[in-house]
Amino acid sequence: MAVYLPGDVINEPSSSDSSIIGYGINLRGEKKVVTQPGAFRSDEGKIWLSVHSKRYIPQEGDRVIAIVTSKTGDFFRLDIGTAEYAMISFTNFEGATKRNRPNLKTGDIIYATVFDTTPRTEAELTCVDDEKRARGMGQLNGGYMFKITVGMNGRIWVNAPTTEEIIKIHDVINKSEFIIDEDEIISLVQDSYTRSVSG
Repeated sequence: MAVYLPGDVINEPSSSDSSIIGYGINLRGEKKVVTQPGAFRSDEGKIWLSVHSKRYIPQEGDRVIAIVTSKTGDFFRLDIGTAEYAMISFTNFEGATKRNRPNLKTGDIIYATVFDTTPRTEAELTCVDDEKRARGMGQLNGGYMFKITVGMNGRIWVNAPTTEEIIKIHDVINKSEFIIDEDEIISLVQDSYTRSVSG
């Protein structure tokens, strides 16, 4: 696991093929320069740094969990854990039209993608891809949301048939936060499942 500090240039082999630059990294010309201290991560064409920070800084392409805080005209204002609120237009939902708007209320939770982070403006989110399809994004119904240092903006939404299962999932995620080895995580999940079946 490589750890980087602000100002470092990333030269990881997996970074050369990445099409999406995520949290903690800025593209300066051809160089990928670190802006936040953290551990290098890569997955499916995206690279980012896993950073222990209370404040999330949005990057275009990040998938985030957002809480609706208010509605202003054609926009919903959202809390994504940043210093400023983010926003999303009602047209950025699958199937939305002027007559068929999403019925979101204060406190509702959505899963969205950051697509505009122009400096000195609110980050803008979308719940559709380039083909106007949701692909799993949109309003999250039921379940529970909690904060942890996992995910792009430090939030996880969990839904399960029982509260007991949600608590077990929460515990596994908490315990796995600092585990890097995939086999250890699998073992942790299996142990938790075995205890729940035998108990």
